[in-house]
Amino acid sequence: MASLDEKWKAVDNFESIVVDRERDVVRVTKELYDLHKGRKQLRGVTSSCNYRLTIPFAPHLFGSGKTTFARTYLELVQRFGETFLSNFASDPLRRTFLEKLKRASLLFVDLRKLEPTDPKERNLKWAVYYLLVKAAFLQSGLPQPDPDECFKELKLRTDALVQKIRSILNIPSDQYLLLAFDEVGVFDTKGTFFELEKNDKGVVRPYNDFFGIISQLCKEPDLFFIVVGKSKGLINELADSLLECTGGVPGLLTRAVNMLLNYVVVRNQPFISKEECLTCMNDYDFRIICAEPFVERILNLDEDRKSVFDLLLMMALYRIPFQVDDILTSESFLFDAVTEMGLYRYPIDQNTFQVLIPKVFVGIFKRVSSISSLEKILLGSLDVEPVDCFFYSKCRVFEGIVALRLVLMLPSKNRNELRELLCQLSPIWKQMKLPISTISPIHYIKSVVSSRETRSESNKSRRTFSSTEWNKIIRETLYLETIYIPLDATSHSPDIIFQLQSPVEPKVLTVGVACKGRWKSEGIGWSDIIDEAKKFLDPVYDQVLSSAMDYHHCMLIIVSTKLSLNVSNELGNQSRCYSSGMFIGNDFFKVPDNCELVILCERDVEMLIDEEILNGLERAFCVSDNPPFWDFGLDLLDRIRNSFLSWQ
Repeated sequence: MASLDEKWKAVDNFESIVVDRERDVVRVTKELYDLHKGRKQLRGVTSSCNYRLTIPFAPHLFGSGKTTFARTYLELVQRFGETFLSNFASDPLRRTFLEKLKRASLLFVDLRKLEPTDPKERNLKWAVYYLLVKAAFLQSGLPQPDPDECFKELKLRTDALVQKIRSILNIPSDQYLLLAFDEVGVFDTKGTFFELEKNDKGVVRPYNDFFGIISQLCKEPDLFFIVVGKSKGLINELADSLLECTGGVPGLLTRAVNMLLNYVVVRNQPFISKEECLTCMNDYDFRIICAEPFVERILNLDEDRKSVFDLLLMMALYRIPFQVDDILTSESFLFDAVTEMGLYRYPIDQNTFQVLIPKVFVGIFKRVSSISSLEKILLGSLDVEPVDCFFYSKCRVFEGIVALRLVLMLPSKNRNELRELLCQLSPIWKQMKLPISTISPIHYIKSVVSSRETRSESNKSRRTFSSTEWNKIIRETLYLETIYIPLDATSHSPDIIFQLQSPVEPKVLTVGVACKGRWKSEGIGWSDIIDEAKKFLDPVYDQVLSSAMDYHHCMLIIVSTKLSLNVSNELGNQSRCYSSGMFIGNDFFKVPDNCELVILCERDVEMLIDEEILNGLERAFCVSDNPPFWDFGLDLLDRIRNSFLSWQ
């Protein structure tokens, strides 16, 4: 049996273009410069024969950012011009080329829209030419051009095509033009739509025909190309396995590929199946070595960079999206910080991303003692099953902040105003064992649906409880001293649930917290509070408490950012506890036996979330129901982080 070091080597013996974006930019820029320098040879102007045409091409590795890279390459060139490209630009000729490349224009072409086109339906060259013209029209906001008119004008001439594109995009003849082709893998299926050349064995190779068309266009001055895409075959099987292991994070992906290729070389035998490859990637030692440099980088961060890591974990937990040009500091972009930490930028649209955490990190971080308790809570709270490759969160911002504060508050041995307030308000709360013994991350419970809804197959596939199953939820699902939130947003259960126990066994208190973030309204009224009480206190009493004698109790806490005037007046601007048998809302609801309803006034809500954070959340949510990083602002997210740290 080979030793660990012999079996899994992480030496970069194999070059790959699918790497961290910095290396991608340098590699592609060098290839484009070589095309620029060797174009005379392609056109036959010089007798030199030392240049071989190379078109930057990224094969299929799902989630590695091929499309995003093709779309944003020129932006990355501008960003890295004085850093990663500085060595490239040390030569005066290369510097001149780079400065001109920074001012280039991009035409993005989606090959999925390639189709046979009149008047030469089966001609691939014409279909590609017409697709280019059509893409230029659409990019300029113009209606789709008539194919017959285009054919009469172009006559399949490369110079006429390029002139036409420049005219549509309003680009001078001496300005660089970059054509980025995406989804080249369509030729696996669309190749049959065209009349293509056959080799001497009668085999058709559509990729050869396509790249032959591109090679002719490469002779045109100041014209450059990038091609990305995926194709079928064994490649897909390997890519699926790599995705399951790495989540498609470029640097992590490259390291995994190198380790697998080294393994194949060492044993001198290829992988027989996807399963064999996946078995290797699920090997604990493989994952440890693969993730080691990324984990080490995070563990050795200075305090400033550690705060950035915490920020990214919070953005992942609360599902806060960010845009490609969001600035982290005067010298760095948030987009680049995600790459630096070895995390994943999941594309929501062309310019918007979501932070996801590769699950390959989870086993390692769980065994590391040097990360902070806050980071353990954040990472643990992200560890949910729906996406195989990633830590993926179901938290919402306001509810998530309240839940995390409760995680930190309940076990804290320091004096706690909110805990003391609840002891004053509630005789039941006062009997519970506090502080609780341990800090655990936020957990997720199956969402609760209305008892009026049928338990359809779709509900079963979503693994939801009916509201007639509170007995099952409380007795079998909730563990003592653990904070839960519903897996999916639901209007049929509280936003947060946890259970406490008395030092005198077996008295138990089930607590539901309804978080009412009303940023755009006049505040919650009695009808809202009664709705929350009816969907939680009533069914829990009917199904659990009515047969539990006196040892089981239930409490609902209303945490609202804004109470209506009627509610505030009745409370007298004080928090209040309504015990068993008491009526609320003009006698519309009676609190069941062994139950309590606690309504926190706005002043006391600030014991959970301070006023500055609440004001910041209000500003963000007044703009959008799903505000991005820019609407929250770095200062607000830093303040939220510091509020967590103050309770550690």
